[in-house]
Amino acid sequence: MSRPRHHRSQNTLLRRAARALALVPALALTFTASTAFADAPESWPNDPGVPALRALLVYLVIPLALFVLIALLVYIPSMSRNQTYQPGQPWRHEPLWFGGPRGGAEALESGSTSTGGAEQTAVGDQSAQRPAAGGTSARW
Repeated sequence: MSRPRHHRSQNTLLRRAARALALVPALALTFTASTAFADAPESWPNDPGVPALRALLVYLVIPLALFVLIALLVYIPSMSRNQTYQPGQPWRHEPLWFGGPRGGAEALESGSTSTGGAEQTAVGDQSAQRPAAGGTSARW
């Protein structure tokens, strides 16, 4: 059984009122806050400002130097090993298949997987199990 129409409109009205009431303290603090009108004491010295060279040093040169230093610390170890792959050379490492069976493509061909993931076939016998080989065949 559904609620009467007037009951739903009362709930909606109450929710809107509660939201508006929750915003009141935030708005009150925002609009009542203002800058201090007090002047600085006469005994304080005038601020001479920051020289342009120092500003460039702090905001440009130092961050750039840190960027270059970090980049060098990351790339120097791999550059010193001089182990790069060039197109046309044979691949010197074992192939990796992320998320696939631990035995690789050979495990799929042999029909056994060590991931333990098996799913039921969508067509035919529902109790038959087959290894999970991906969803592109539309048989999940």
